[in-house]
Amino acid sequence: MNDKSEQDLDELLSRHFHTCLDGQLGRASATFRREMAVRSRWRSWTAAGAALAACLALAWTFYGHRTPNPGIVIGPREPTPTVDEIPVTPVVQSATWSRMVDDGAAVVDGQPVRQLRRKVIEEIEWYDAKDDAVVRQTVPQQQFFLIGMQTD
Repeated sequence: MNDKSEQDLDELLSRHFHTCLDGQLGRASATFRREMAVRSRWRSWTAAGAALAACLALAWTFYGHRTPNPGIVIGPREPTPTVDEIPVTPVVQSATWSRMVDDGAAVVDGQPVRQLRRKVIEEIEWYDAKDDAVVRQTVPQQQFFLIGMQTD
């Protein structure tokens, strides 16, 4: 094409696009601002609703499970028991530790197996108030596991 026809085509397209698109100038930013304002309001209401739900959950936790106070009943007092009359129950504590150890492969009855050994230590401690003594008992145990292996 020659320069005159390119210039005419350029001018024709320019006028066409101006008439079609000039009405859109500035509308995108205005629409964006409106959309962000709507989302901002939505977020504000959502945050307010979440805060209200959290407050209700806290109120329910602290005040919802309380039993009503039956009031103070004044009556004859029972005598306070002496130390010899209090039943003595020992305080018992127990703890268990275990560890699994892989002892490797072995052959048992012609079958290859993986050997696992678990070491378990159980410790029981109690306080006997009657004798004013702390008693501790430690019980070590070992458990063996044999797991069959495939030899394909």
